[in-house]
Amino acid sequence: MSGENTAAPTALETAQQRTADLFVQLCGDPDNAATAAAADEALHRLDELLAAAAGRSA
Repeated sequence: MSGENTAAPTALETAQQRTADLFVQLCGDPDNAATAAAADEALHRLDELLAAAAGRSA
């Protein structure tokens, strides 16, 4: 199994995946208020993590 990435995902990677998953769910059920709220929260979290990562690299 050489070349396989076994490292745990970072918080940023996890937030990116969660945001993408929730937006896909919204495509299938756009009137689901709970999913929309979760997607909004996930997007805000992702934005915070991206801003923090940009601050560290500047």
